[in-house]
Amino acid sequence: MSFREKLSWGVLLTTSAVWSFYFVRLGLRAADGLLTQDLVLWTMGVCIGFSVAAHVGFSILAAVTSSKAELAVVDEREQGVALRASQAAFLTLSAVLGGLAAFAYVYARKHPDLLGAEALAPAMLLAANGVIFALALSEVVRHATQITLLRRVG
Repeated sequence: MSFREKLSWGVLLTTSAVWSFYFVRLGLRAADGLLTQDLVLWTMGVCIGFSVAAHVGFSILAAVTSSKAELAVVDEREQGVALRASQAAFLTLSAVLGGLAAFAYVYARKHPDLLGAEALAPAMLLAANGVIFALALSEVVRHATQITLLRRVG
């Protein structure tokens, strides 16, 4: 397994696990009516901190288990794979953000008083978490595409 594939596996696993935990936890709390600003901020902070620590750990592990020659060389195939994976991620990000924008417009038309006087208005929370979801999903798609393309022969 190449150095870049090891890095992609680390990011894919970490991003999938951490942000799935984040959205499940907040979704369950919201369903129970227990969602607070402090819960959102603490959960997000813990998830970001764990993501950074795990990515650094995976990077160190990938570097230690790879040869020096492998770390130094980036061939044209790997560059092409990275470009195609980034294109897939951008398309995913664009589609999800476009869908969220359309949903927000329709929802706001049906609920004109959605932005209340509370410090954590539901619409703002929905918008912020929608963007976080779009970013996390696009990273998962990018690294899954990169792994798939790197595993192809030739």
